[in-house]
Amino acid sequence: MAAVDPYSPCPCGSGEKYKWCCQKAESYVERAMRLERNGQHEAALAALNEGLAKAPGSPWLLLRKAVLLSALGRIEETDPVVDELLAKHPTHPGARSLQLRLLLASARLREAVDLFQKLLEDAADRGGHAPVELAVAVGSGLFRAGFVASALAHLELAAPGPEAQAAPPADRVEMMRRELAAALCGAPNASPWLKNPYALAPRPAGLGDDAGRRFDEALGWADRGLWERASAAFELLSGEPAAARAAETNQGLCRLRLADHAGAVAGIRRGLAGASATTDAVDLEALCQLIDPSVGPDPVEEVELSWTLRDRAGLLQRLRADRSCVERVDPEAEEGDDLEFALLDRPRPEDGATVAPADLPLVVGSAIVEAEALKLEAFDDGRLEALTDRLTAIAGPTVPPAHPKTRELGPVSRQSLVLDVACQPPAGLSPQEQRRLVGELAAARLRSQWPETPMPFLGGKTPREAGRAGGSEVPLRAALLLLESQATWGGLVDWAAFREELGGVPAEPAIDPIDVELDRVHIGRLKFVDPHGLDDERLVDLRARASRWGLLDVIAASCREIANRRRLLEREGFPTLQVFADLAMDAVIAGDRDAALAWVARGRESEPAARRPATAPSWDMLAVRVRTMTDAPEDWVPEVADVLARYEGNAQAMQQVLSNLIDLGLVELAPSPDEPGRYVADPTTLYSLLARYGPRVQAVGGAPAGGGIWTPGSQQGGGGGGLWTPGSQPAAPAAEKPRIILPGR
Repeated sequence: MAAVDPYSPCPCGSGEKYKWCCQKAESYVERAMRLERNGQHEAALAALNEGLAKAPGSPWLLLRKAVLLSALGRIEETDPVVDELLAKHPTHPGARSLQLRLLLASARLREAVDLFQKLLEDAADRGGHAPVELAVAVGSGLFRAGFVASALAHLELAAPGPEAQAAPPADRVEMMRRELAAALCGAPNASPWLKNPYALAPRPAGLGDDAGRRFDEALGWADRGLWERASAAFELLSGEPAAARAAETNQGLCRLRLADHAGAVAGIRRGLAGASATTDAVDLEALCQLIDPSVGPDPVEEVELSWTLRDRAGLLQRLRADRSCVERVDPEAEEGDDLEFALLDRPRPEDGATVAPADLPLVVGSAIVEAEALKLEAFDDGRLEALTDRLTAIAGPTVPPAHPKTRELGPVSRQSLVLDVACQPPAGLSPQEQRRLVGELAAARLRSQWPETPMPFLGGKTPREAGRAGGSEVPLRAALLLLESQATWGGLVDWAAFREELGGVPAEPAIDPIDVELDRVHIGRLKFVDPHGLDDERLVDLRARASRWGLLDVIAASCREIANRRRLLEREGFPTLQVFADLAMDAVIAGDRDAALAWVARGRESEPAARRPATAPSWDMLAVRVRTMTDAPEDWVPEVADVLARYEGNAQAMQQVLSNLIDLGLVELAPSPDEPGRYVADPTTLYSLLARYGPRVQAVGGAPAGGGIWTPGSQQGGGGGGLWTPGSQPAAPAAEKPRIILPGR
């Protein structure tokens, strides 16, 4: 390490001159970093401690020590070092950054969000910008914890300007940000009412100069990510009669970005109080119902009961023999790992049996078999005592005849349980038939139980009571909107009749496709846009938006309309393949294999003739993809072999095939053993499947194949390597025709 100029800023990041900050620590830091690079971590810590004995409180030494301990996973030792550094240098940016990362590592998300706000405010007060890397780190932590709206807000805060966003990511942090944002936006299971980018209400008309200035200032803070500061400002503004409703709503939306769901619900609902039943109001109420952490006035307690285990092997034998217990198999589990069994309310039906939806066994609890204990997890909803007696009867002498230890896991709302249809359909039924049975059961429970369940968002009234009493249009519409948006029902619920039963709850309005501006439509309402009425450009835009936000029903609807517009499919560069792939996957999800393959065939025919030779391998692999999801390996693996044989000698085609094989997980990318930084394709999984299910193929020259597969540009496979890249080997002699070579054949 070159000597640091005494009058330059200190490398520790304190902002002070090196001469008056950490000059005495340089030699110790240099030695510690050299030892750390050599993997001598304990010696590096010793060097840092030696330096701290000579230069107590040196921020450089303390920071390096904290970073090293954190990297070693010694969090309990890291915290005191960071605390010492912050006690001596409260605003040290490096220490506060590390403190933030420690909070995220220990899942103390609210504290992490609060600290990030302080860092952001400090940066803004100095005229700086958001610390991008920390914003992404916080967004990532919120993403993993399921705080959808807050995660997206932090990731958006770290985004570069529109021009930079259009360019390829310039660094690792931006690449990570884009990947996280794309994964979260495109997650089909995340409700669009959580993902929608809610804009804050603009300054209301009629505000005085001072209140108007403060409202605009708060909007500016919120726009820069200073949500804590903006929230406080909007709270003060809520006392202004002309600003109250907008200020309350905006405060709630700021709390949403701060991952404060209770505060968000309180603020938004104060803003909605007395509001007319607009679609905006319904959408905000739907958001509140999704994030509201309250469990209502009469929650159900989830409990854990545990018994000491006498005979684990005997218990497993007894559980596996009982038809009211179903083992939840984890393919990655190892011997000795905890095992889990679903406990049913009645014996599971015989394989292939014909049962009515009402006769499906329901899951009423979980039995977890640990190394030395049996645990029961269930809801104390009136059935717990009987379930406990049944489990101890099954266990018999494998557990002692003693009262179990009881631990409360936490309360849950009754509304969250009323539509819980975890059940056990008969084995041997098609996925489509299983889905039908479960859907009919869910629909029956919706019609019979949901209207009679007290709901917190209705002030403890049931939906039927609230509907008949009137005055609850917004929450009822929001609740039904969320229910109808679920894919569970499969067309099994007559929503018009259901709304009428609840007192005539209005249906959500359709959106006129003639002049709709798609970018102004709430993403949860894109399904109310009729694709048939859109011009080509907006139809393509609808599909793009639906794909970005993971709206599977809108993707399918827009693709079905595109499939009927020949002029679109024949456009130069139009993603015809992707459109029909989306339709095929939609059919697969619905359990209709034949419809999926029909979409593949129709798509292949829709491809302009001039493009068919180039795209044929991708269409072939799309059919393979469908079959991997619907057929047994013995049926689709030979088709893979046929595709490989069909395109041997065609390097361009094989590139497409390889890309699909990698995407399917049949070929993996692995670091090259010979060239650091380069990746090669590892077809081990593919080899195994071909060897077991594929056609027998003789190796070149009649010799037994030794493990390998022919790739474009190669002479022959099999020799000794399972790693290859297209075009990585010299071309085969003209006299030798390359072919598929299967391992061991």
